[in-house]
Amino acid sequence: MSLSKEIGGYFGLETPTGKSLHPDALALNCARNCLRYIVRAYRIKEIYVPYYTCPAVWQSLQQEQCEMRFYHIDEKLLPTENFDRASYVVYTNYFGVCSKNLQILSEKYENLIVDNAQAFYSPHYGLASFNSPRKFFGVSDGGYLYCDQAVGETLELDISYQRFTHLLKRLDLGSSFGYGDFCANEDLFKNEPIKKMSRLTQTILESIDYMQYRKKRLINFDILHRGLSASNRFPIDLSNEDAPMVYPYLADRVGLREKLIQNKIYTATYWLGVNKDCREDIYSTHLVPLPMDHRYGADDMERILEIVGE
Repeated sequence: MSLSKEIGGYFGLETPTGKSLHPDALALNCARNCLRYIVRAYRIKEIYVPYYTCPAVWQSLQQEQCEMRFYHIDEKLLPTENFDRASYVVYTNYFGVCSKNLQILSEKYENLIVDNAQAFYSPHYGLASFNSPRKFFGVSDGGYLYCDQAVGETLELDISYQRFTHLLKRLDLGSSFGYGDFCANEDLFKNEPIKKMSRLTQTILESIDYMQYRKKRLINFDILHRGLSASNRFPIDLSNEDAPMVYPYLADRVGLREKLIQNKIYTATYWLGVNKDCREDIYSTHLVPLPMDHRYGADDMERILEIVGE
């Protein structure tokens, strides 16, 4: 494909000019491939990973033939066991509320690898870290990687225009019309090789008002937390670095997720792949991640509180 500048012809997609929030990171095609890159770069043969994390983490490590040793987390979301200081340890920044834990663990383990897929705004901690823009913004792919070691491979530039159908359908028709495309897009990443982030995704990510969106998230989070903290069993202790992905609400509320869906408030489940014998299974079965991102305002948060409180 020619990379020379084209002049004339029809107009392309209009996007404001701006800057990336992570200009010093390596821009790759997805978060799971950021982890695969880390394993290759440091030639990691064995790594500790949490039972409670996205199965994509396990799949990525299996693809790189890296042996996994699993660990549990306690009520503060910290590992229940101590590792050797030089061990490679993956830690998930759960729901983007764990910056204080990152500070603790990065001082304790020199080879800490931070999964910030749910914490796009988190600064870099540890040996390496990575995030997932599509969990925070309207893009179909991408991942920012902080890693001082290079793999020594020439990476192909990704092309992602064909992955944007669910985003376009949502804009034109509503989210339900694009959900099938969304699921198909998620499945694509299981076998995607490591590539550089596409120019389309980079362009969109450079057009976002990150600080304004962050401010909206924190305001919405605060509204939900003031209304639900008394009944919420999930440990929340935000630092100034945190900008959560969702509001993690953990309570003994049978049918709450279904009730929200009936009222067109859609919530995900994190994560169904957890071993049922783990204490962490309570998070996948009872935790309801309430939406509170930049698309919404105070009225939307009050609506959520009303439905949860019914």
